[in-house]
Amino acid sequence: MDVRLDVFSSGRFPGWEKGLKLGVGLLLGASLSACGDPDWQGTDWTKNYQDSFETQISSRASFMPGNTDKAYQPSADGVPNSSVAYHSPPMLSYEDRPLDENITGSLELADYVKAIRVAKLDPWISGPGPYTLFAIPNAAMERLNTRWHGGLLAPENRGQLVHILGYTIAYGKWDEAALRKAIARNHGHAIGLKTLYGDLLGVQVSSRTGELVLENTAGETNRLWGKSFAQSNGVLYFTQDTLLPTPAPVSAGRKHGHR
Repeated sequence: MDVRLDVFSSGRFPGWEKGLKLGVGLLLGASLSACGDPDWQGTDWTKNYQDSFETQISSRASFMPGNTDKAYQPSADGVPNSSVAYHSPPMLSYEDRPLDENITGSLELADYVKAIRVAKLDPWISGPGPYTLFAIPNAAMERLNTRWHGGLLAPENRGQLVHILGYTIAYGKWDEAALRKAIARNHGHAIGLKTLYGDLLGVQVSSRTGELVLENTAGETNRLWGKSFAQSNGVLYFTQDTLLPTPAPVSAGRKHGHR
């Protein structure tokens, strides 16, 4: 497994500050300078897609979470009052399919999928990987979108969009067992997963609840929404909110920062 792991430096726990390796610093500088366009590496995207014929077939699938039930309120007498008054369709994640296909099948990730496509990052998560994806649900994406003048998907904000979404894509296959094992090896301290453009995404175990929590270097946190989902090219998580790489990008025309 491609570990791509480093010491995580948390703003809330300065004792963990050990610095990053020179190679990580150089990678971060090069990647951020070009984060406006993911094609900066010269990758031939036509050869990056996962080959279905080389993927082991599996019949296992899991139900993905969603809040779509709240979108429709049935009538008091039980008679449908809408032409689309049906139960929400099941949203399944198939273990033999890649990340891009499974998230496309989730209504809860519709805004995130659209943003991934606008940022042109979908070739990454459709390839062989492995990648661990910390997908952002619709409500959190909508809150994030309002913080940028004209919306985060506006062409003038594309560089910020690519950087933020790149922070949701980590190298390696990190299910709960792998994360907890790595944290245990780090004597219970947070670990840092290297994300698409070199930023470190911290993962720690909450001392209060025992759940896995995401954290950036400023000490801001984000909880996960349920379990992980095995993918043919990695692992999928649903998060409960957004978590920006630090220093957090600032919206044009806005003076306030994250939270």
